[in-house]
Amino acid sequence: MSIATTPLDPDLCTGHLQIDADHVELLSQLAKLKEALDGGSGREKTVDMIVTLQKYTLGHFAREEEHMVRVNCPSLTRNIAAHREFSRRVENWLDLLTVSGAPVSILLDVHREATAWIRAHIIGIDCGLRGCVHR
Repeated sequence: MSIATTPLDPDLCTGHLQIDADHVELLSQLAKLKEALDGGSGREKTVDMIVTLQKYTLGHFAREEEHMVRVNCPSLTRNIAAHREFSRRVENWLDLLTVSGAPVSILLDVHREATAWIRAHIIGIDCGLRGCVHR
């Protein structure tokens, strides 16, 4: 996995290169989803983008949790719980869009909620990595 070179908002920086690069990628994927929605992309494309985001977040969550264990970060337990909550939300969104046939317009709400959650999560929990050093 390559380290992203796009700068991250300083409020979102954890001080750990790979974690920050993952966060840049997550926000980039959300921006691409917003562009697709604004461009009128259909259900199939947007659902595919959410599935891609889901897979990426699961990989990121695992990397981040492993890193927090390595550096003995006190935010680990809260982080694991928050990651599980977000994973359930994404599953619910996918069910809403694929099983119940909710309108694609609901994706604007999904995008807003996902973006707000990720930013709040990074600031409120992930930035607990600041000051945690590798054992």
